[in-house]
Amino acid sequence: MRKFITVFLLLFTATLAFAQQRTVRGRVTDATGEPLAGATIQEYKKEKNTVAANTEGRFTITVNGNNVQLVVTAVGHKPKTIAVSNDAELTVQLEKDDADMDEVVIVGFAKQKKITNVGSVSSVSGKELRQSPAASIQNSLAGRLPGLFQQQGSGQPGRDAANIFIRGVSSYTGSNTPLVIVDDVEASISQLTQMDPNEVENISILKDASSTSIYGVKGANGVIIVTTRRGKTGPARITFRTEAGLQMPTVKRKPLGAYDALTLLKEQLINSGTPNPEIDFPNLYSADALEHFRKGDLPYQYPNVNWYDEVMRKATLQQRNNLDISGGTSNVRYFVSLGYIFQNGILKDISKEEDFNSNYYLKRYNIRSNLDVEVYKGLSLKLDLSARFSDVNSPNLPDVTPGGAWPFWRRITSGLLTPWKYPVKNADGSYAGKKGETLNPVGILQYAGYSRSYSNDLNANLSAIHKLDFITKGLSLRGTLAYTNNFGFTRTLTRGRFPVFDYNATAGIYDPVFPELSRIEPLVRSGNINTSLPFRRLNTQVILDYNRNIKGHNVYGLALFNRSTDITTSAAPANFQGFAGRLGYIFKSKYMVELNAGYNGSDRFKAKKRYGFFPAVSAGWNISEEKFFKDNISFINFFKLKGSYGIVGSDDVGGNRYIYEEVYTRNNPNRPYYFGENPTAQSTILPGTLANADVRWEIERKANVAAEIKLFKNKLEINAEYFDNYRYDILTTRESVPLYTGLNLPVVNIGEVSNKGWEFELVHRNTIGKDFQYFVKGNFSYAKNKILFRDEPANAANPMLRRTGRPIGQLYGYIAEGFYYDDADVAKSPVTVGRTVKPGDIKFKDVNGDGKIDQSDIGPIGHPNLPQITYGFSTGFSYKGFDLSALFQGAARGSLMASTLLQIGNANGLPSAIHMKRWTPETRDVAEYPRLGGVNFDASTFWLRPTDYLRLKNVELGYRLPNRFIKSLKLTDFRVYANALNLVTWFKLKIYDVDPESINGDGTTSAYSDYPQQKIVNFGVQITF
Repeated sequence: MRKFITVFLLLFTATLAFAQQRTVRGRVTDATGEPLAGATIQEYKKEKNTVAANTEGRFTITVNGNNVQLVVTAVGHKPKTIAVSNDAELTVQLEKDDADMDEVVIVGFAKQKKITNVGSVSSVSGKELRQSPAASIQNSLAGRLPGLFQQQGSGQPGRDAANIFIRGVSSYTGSNTPLVIVDDVEASISQLTQMDPNEVENISILKDASSTSIYGVKGANGVIIVTTRRGKTGPARITFRTEAGLQMPTVKRKPLGAYDALTLLKEQLINSGTPNPEIDFPNLYSADALEHFRKGDLPYQYPNVNWYDEVMRKATLQQRNNLDISGGTSNVRYFVSLGYIFQNGILKDISKEEDFNSNYYLKRYNIRSNLDVEVYKGLSLKLDLSARFSDVNSPNLPDVTPGGAWPFWRRITSGLLTPWKYPVKNADGSYAGKKGETLNPVGILQYAGYSRSYSNDLNANLSAIHKLDFITKGLSLRGTLAYTNNFGFTRTLTRGRFPVFDYNATAGIYDPVFPELSRIEPLVRSGNINTSLPFRRLNTQVILDYNRNIKGHNVYGLALFNRSTDITTSAAPANFQGFAGRLGYIFKSKYMVELNAGYNGSDRFKAKKRYGFFPAVSAGWNISEEKFFKDNISFINFFKLKGSYGIVGSDDVGGNRYIYEEVYTRNNPNRPYYFGENPTAQSTILPGTLANADVRWEIERKANVAAEIKLFKNKLEINAEYFDNYRYDILTTRESVPLYTGLNLPVVNIGEVSNKGWEFELVHRNTIGKDFQYFVKGNFSYAKNKILFRDEPANAANPMLRRTGRPIGQLYGYIAEGFYYDDADVAKSPVTVGRTVKPGDIKFKDVNGDGKIDQSDIGPIGHPNLPQITYGFSTGFSYKGFDLSALFQGAARGSLMASTLLQIGNANGLPSAIHMKRWTPETRDVAEYPRLGGVNFDASTFWLRPTDYLRLKNVELGYRLPNRFIKSLKLTDFRVYANALNLVTWFKLKIYDVDPESINGDGTTSAYSDYPQQKIVNFGVQITF
């Protein structure tokens, strides 16, 4: 009977408990409505009753009782506890928690908690990068990360990627380009350029020795780490994004019309010793000719052509489409991304009978598949496949002028092709031109054809991770095998010339520029394989990893073997091999110390000099974890001090592959040897660069100190860093050895450069009410280098010309002191050696005080072309379905030398608005340009122009449809947006028609020769199923 009662009571209790169980369903999102896949939902105080949200943020959990509570958490968000009182579906919205101590940063071959990281690392999410319509990732990074310097010198489709540097530059001979790592595997900077932002989860830059020494001989220039997106557990989630935009030049050349320009040139000729230009050149400078140029009544005889407008559109199209699919189970997860971008060129479509495209353009296809497989408990596999196929088109640019094929933009924006040179077409419809002059650019677009480059980049990475907890907890073994194959070729369809006629109005005849050319020659097709391709790389990595926390003591370590083999065409393989290690200790997230070291090298150097050891040590102290701090300083929530010191190297030093070998040259046509009674030229073998068996990599000592602070309930974050880098053993060719020795000297490790600076970052985020969130972020970076030693000859006549003690890229010239006011001013000023100066010419300072102006007065002026300061400021908000963000980016302490750009009357420049402000006796008090006709183009501070600028780099406005509408459409998400790149620029070079990022520090015409930088206005829609 007792047993019966016991069984009855058990059954009754179980039935009652079952009757109280019920199923709760809901969805977890962030503050903007984005689903939070992987969010954890737990019944209050019942840790075993826990479920995870799927990729749509949805969850189902069974609870006991009617009045229960659920605790919802997600990484990077504040936890939330909600009461469940009825059967209605729940919608849980979590606020972002920027103070989340579980936030991680990506470092070399590992992830670390941000709270305990002691290296210098800055990161940006792929979501932020996708707010920019830029075609290359480098351009999207600008202004977002402290320590990242960039300079975009061109806007050409497929060739517009900015040059990027981490904490400035430290070598005056070798490369300063950072190492690029994609999912732990080395990649080239060109592969980074071609990546689709849709593939990117986040990008981190490693800046100090603690974070880069594990890369050893490749880490001196800093490291860019790209982590790609991966699948998450849940049903398939399909996202399609399409956008289209218009590209427009940031700066448009505005040359003067023929009448104004020729009036200035006539004045210049008179001032320079041609008293009667109207007699010497009647078709240009006579009163009658100038009047026709002004009226434009005889356009074929007196043309006034704006070539810039003739060949350029006001705007052109850019299109991008992306499709990605992600999802999976607890055992298999996948992410697949397909991308396509088309960037059209800014040139006009000229009507032609032949079927070819003579415009610039980029077409690129991106494919990526990331697969994660849990084979069994303890063993997981990763298979990453990616491919990029691109073709870059440009017009064929034949020419018959001395110097060959000038860049297209150089032709239409310089004195090579003036408005009055010839009309676009003659009266009979034929293309106009002149003998010995550059070819008609409109005719080039119709007849000259194109040159097209194809690139195919294939990558496969296979990784296996096996947990070795059976040996000791926290131990794992990882192996990676990665293969890259890059193949490219070019295809051209060209003709070198076409019928062009010079119209002689007086005689009424059309004089052929090419008399022997009686018809349009056929296009010639050719194709060739890129001589630097195919390129293949095989990378093998084995990593033993350990991480364990025992009662507040966290010990972690890493041991790495890394070998890569690069094979370029049929050349001998280039090998890199090394070992690296990391050992760290953390006590209760309060005290941190970490040791990193790399022992590696490459076969570029002789065997005894092949390997190097690159150690680094770092430490940190979370002061805010101390009891005395918590008890007394409540408004500071987090305060960490950290520092690092170590050595890294760089083997990216250019030159011969085996730079330690002696080089011989063969069959030099200028150095034959003659034999026989009737001397016959024979080929020769001549000694080239001498050998240097002691050559080795460049070395950099890096020191870094930093502070990280979070205040006012983590609403304000401040990060500040100071760095001191010392690059030595820089490969340098000795210049102190006289040329008459006849020796071609090898490079030697003797150069030294100091590079110091600091970085500052401020972040503020806040939520007002339930629906309004906003943020403000800013960063500022300063890096100034100085050459401490480079072998150079002593210059007793002018020691100021020494490069030692100056920044890399230092400009040299005279110091300008305005213009000579009148003849009396000329007479009382120091004598100018080698030329005759007159009122209106630039007056130079007598620096050495010897009473004369000569080369002994030339010294360092201005700043290098690469700015020493870069900064970014961003702000934004979201309110219900709306979001708006803006990024301002700028640079300062950079200089551009305009001495050649602003010349007129020759092939260098065209008269423009600045020349109207020239010096004349009437304008001597307000003139901004020297008198025309003077010898005024020596490099000087007068021609230095600051490249300081501030851009509205990126702005985006978006709207996400409310959930009720999305559900009615049977969608997961629907968002429309508009964004822009380089929308507005504030700078001091507008009157010179030059973009401030133009790469021009040497006084050449390169700033006018490159494809103009572009601004983009873009519209898009993103749909998730």
